[in-house]
Order: sequence, then C-alpha cells, then structure tokens
Amino acid sequence: MEEKYKHFVRPTTQRPPSMFNLTIWTILVGLVAGFGGYLLANYILPSSSANYFNINNPDREIKVAIEQPLVNIGEKNQKSVAGIYKQQKALSAVGQALFSKEDFLGSAVVVTSDGWLMTTDQVAADIGLSVVLADKIYQVEKLTKDEFSGLVFLKINDNSLQPVNFQLTDDIKIGEKLFTSIDIPNAYNHYFATTYLSNNHYSPSKYLFTDTIDYYIKISDINLEPASPYFNLTGDLLGLSYNVEDEILLIPSEYIKQAVKNLLNNTERFKLGIRYVDMENNSGFDRKGSLVYNPQTVPVVYNSPAYKAGIKLGDQIVAINNDIISNYRSLTSILQNYRPGDVVIIKILREGIEQDIEISL
Repeated sequence: MEEKYKHFVRPTTQRPPSMFNLTIWTILVGLVAGFGGYLLANYILPSSSANYFNINNPDREIKVAIEQPLVNIGEKNQKSVAGIYKQQKALSAVGQALFSKEDFLGSAVVVTSDGWLMTTDQVAADIGLSVVLADKIYQVEKLTKDEFSGLVFLKINDNSLQPVNFQLTDDIKIGEKLFTSIDIPNAYNHYFATTYLSNNHYSPSKYLFTDTIDYYIKISDINLEPASPYFNLTGDLLGLSYNVEDEILLIPSEYIKQAVKNLLNNTERFKLGIRYVDMENNSGFDRKGSLVYNPQTVPVVYNSPAYKAGIKLGDQIVAINNDIISNYRSLTSILQNYRPGDVVIIKILREGIEQDIEISL
C-alpha cells in the first residue's frame, strides 16, 4: 500500500539563490541607498541639515553649534547690580533725573531683599546719592560703613530686590574666568566684560595688621570702575574692585560675607591690635605662621586685647584655637570668625618654646 504524506512538495528544476548572488544584491542596494542619502542631504534638505563632509568641496566651512554660557549670564545679574550717581534735579518735562557719564560714581550690589546695597567708601561717603537699579531711580536713606574692609552699605526704599550670591572662598582658583556687569547711563542694559583671576591671596604690603584687611584678589583687568563687582561663571560674587596704594584689586568675598553678617546682626568687629608679617605668604620664609613685628611702629597696640594678654614682639603665632595658620588661612581671616566678647586660645612660639595664651576679644 502506497504511503501518503500530509505535506507534499512538488519537485522543481529551479535552484535556490546562491550566497554569492545574495552578497552582490546587498552591495548594490547599499550603494544605491547611500548615493540617494547623499543627494537628499546636499540638494534637497536645507544646507543647515547637510553633513559636514563634502568630497567635492574639502574646504567647505564646518559650523558647529556650541553653547555660550556668557550669553546666559550676561543679563543674569542686571537686577542685582546698581549704579551710584551724583544726585541730580528732575527734568520738568519728564519728572525724572537724567544722568551722564560724569555723574557716575561707581557700582553697588544688592545684599538683602529689603533694600540694602553694598559699595565701597571710594564711591559713597554720604547719603546724598542716587541709585539706579534696573529701570528705577532711588534715593539713599541710610548709610553705614565697615571700617575693617572699606565697604559701605546703602539703604533704599524697596522690599523686593534680588540679592547676589557669594562665592565660597575655598573654590577660588588662579586662572578662573570672571565677568563684571556695570550700569551705564543712557542705556538700559549694563556694560559687560570678562577677565581672569591672576592671584587669589595678594597682599600689597609686607607689614600687616589684624584690624584691617590683609589680602585682596588680583585680576588681569586693570581698568576698573570704582566698586566694580566681579562674578564667577555661575553668577556668584567674587569681590568688589578697590584702589589700594594705586593698585586696583578686589575685596574678597570672604571679608564681604563677614561684613554683611555684621550688618544683619548689628554687630561690630573687634580690634585685636597685632601688627605682623605673614610668613606663610611671603617668599623666602621657611617658618610657619605669623611673626609679630613691624619696624615702623609698635607691633602690639597699647591697651589692646593682645597687649593685655601679653603678646610680645617676636612671637610667632601658629594657630588660633584649632585653626592652624596656613597659606590658605591667614591670621586676620581666621580672626573674622569671632565677635567681641569671645575668648580664644592663641598658640605661639616664643624663643622656640610653644605655649598657649588666652585672649578675651
């Protein structure tokens, strides 16, 4: 009996395609598709969508879209940076004052939302000033000064201001790119410029004093307007420009932040009364800390806290409490963490012998 199958395939004389033929067809299809894509990119799509490699024109200009962060930050702080001008009479036609370049005294930055601005004593000496912030003109109602740093705080009548942020001192690096934003008369937008940080711990004098600022920040730009604010590329304030012995430097944010705290807490800085040499930040010294010394005047102010505690000429101060003096943390900067009435332990070397001295600030 003949056996039957459920799936019967009729015999044929056609051969299945060989691997060689399949390879040839694949190559041809790929070439046609590639050439079609080339034509589509170069002649059909807009030039901005075309590929950047053109075998017919190897000199074709290549354009790459790169994000420009400076464009974004150029206007970021316009509502936080004000211009300080000489007070002018209002024009009868418009009821507002009109300012010129000759009226411009310097810049100020907003430090509190309720109307406190900060500038320097090289810009503002009294309250007879006009403040131009964004599209408004204010009159200064109150003025207070920080004698330690030379900073001046101005009060205007506004409760909705945009304060600046401050850069962390430990993050300041040589070579860091900075920008400034300065108000200019007869223009809505600010003047904008960039520069670089060239020294983050610059002392214009070799003899320092604990009761005044001991170091500044130096930048490559030397043509600065008074109290020009400089920011890092995230928009945090690095410092305000200040003329020190015919050098234009920046008051560091480290001291600015302390001055703002004193303003907000209504506190004052104490005066320790020590004149010294910063051996950590002077070339040629292999000793540590700060040396109590000044050849031009008495190194310890009479009747000061340091004088009462027994600090003497030639003492080598190496630490305050647990804070060791280093090239990153100077004697004066460490002291700014304390307030009048605080008690600190100052570690000194006297004739090679280490000892602790307690001082009531």
